[in-house]
Amino acid sequence: MKRLWIPGLLLLRVCSSALAAGQNATRDYINVCELGAKGDGKADDTRAFLAAVATAAKERRPVYVPRGRYLLSKPVDLENVALTGPDAGAWPADVDALPVLVPTQTNAPCMILRAGAALKGVGITYEWKQDPQDGPPAVLIKGIGVYISGVKIMYAWDGIITDGESNVGRLNIENVFMVSPRNIGVRVTGTWDVPALRNIEVWNAGPVPRGLEKGIGFHLGKNDLIRLTDCFVFGMRYGFLLEDKMPGCKIEGGTWGVMTGCSTDFCGAGIVVRGEHTVSISGGTYWDHAESLVVDGEKARVRLNGAELKSNGAPALVVRECDHVVVTGCSLLRPMKEYDPPAVLLEGGRIVVSDNHIEAYGVGARVGPKVRSAILRGNLIDAHGRPAVLDEHGPDAQVLIEGNLEERTATKRPEQ
Repeated sequence: MKRLWIPGLLLLRVCSSALAAGQNATRDYINVCELGAKGDGKADDTRAFLAAVATAAKERRPVYVPRGRYLLSKPVDLENVALTGPDAGAWPADVDALPVLVPTQTNAPCMILRAGAALKGVGITYEWKQDPQDGPPAVLIKGIGVYISGVKIMYAWDGIITDGESNVGRLNIENVFMVSPRNIGVRVTGTWDVPALRNIEVWNAGPVPRGLEKGIGFHLGKNDLIRLTDCFVFGMRYGFLLEDKMPGCKIEGGTWGVMTGCSTDFCGAGIVVRGEHTVSISGGTYWDHAESLVVDGEKARVRLNGAELKSNGAPALVVRECDHVVVTGCSLLRPMKEYDPPAVLLEGGRIVVSDNHIEAYGVGARVGPKVRSAILRGNLIDAHGRPAVLDEHGPDAQVLIEGNLEERTATKRPEQ
């Protein structure tokens, strides 16, 4: 007799095997609730978390945190251990689909991530009794190879911070949603070799600091080929601030890297480059109250392509000093009639501004007396009745201004 082949039986066997594999995979985790965590938002679950991490490190297994609300009175320190919520957790934005860690201490981080640590699929929420004047980071990074993904951080003093003295190379942070950090959203310095920051949103949803005098979305120091992709900042004093020297950090030096598709909105300033940094910026929109891009460093090297800079009360592009700045194919806008600054202010260094759309209720572009060399070529400039280019370069400078098209608008503002 021939044996009959029944596809349904094969499917049943495959599904049964997958189910068994899934059950085995679940058993591979150390569940914090099985070690005494309540997750009810009332009990102190610190002891259970520390026990789970110790067991996971010993047995080389990850820690699993079911959905719930966990109070933590001490930092949870991970080294070569992954702590994860449900794999099916939603993108952690305006819904609460993640397990939430609630730090009750205000003098130490919620999570410390050392070499080989991972944090995935959890939320961290601070509940301040009064608005803080100082505080710890929600996540402190102290080693190489750290991975953070699918994390939501709310109302922290600082969000995700490297310690400023450790090599944190190969850092990988993605899909992070951050609400109202009081001081810094993300600070990264000391990444020897190719860190990546992807799809990180820093929202100052309120209260917005008075006068926007505080707050940095992304603070970058010494980084080797850092890659920022699709990162966004709303309502901070600085969207992206690059500095050679950062307060409290032993590591000093500049960032070398790229920014692709990043953006800012409602910030005091969009991108500020201070010091010796080499950065290529591609795409994105930077809509800010003051300057959208400021370059201020004798050895700064900045290339900007295909972006929109739109500033309200200050020039969209300011170059105070640089090794070189090249801006091509961008929209450089200073559209508010109430203010008078130019759209482009070139004060020093070597600069190329080519093939851009420049518009301002004021001078289109101003070349200052300390500029060493500059080319302004092939730009479409609408200055609404004011000069397209105001050239005030010094006698030793080399400046070429040619081929710019001055657009004649129908409505012009009277000369002042």
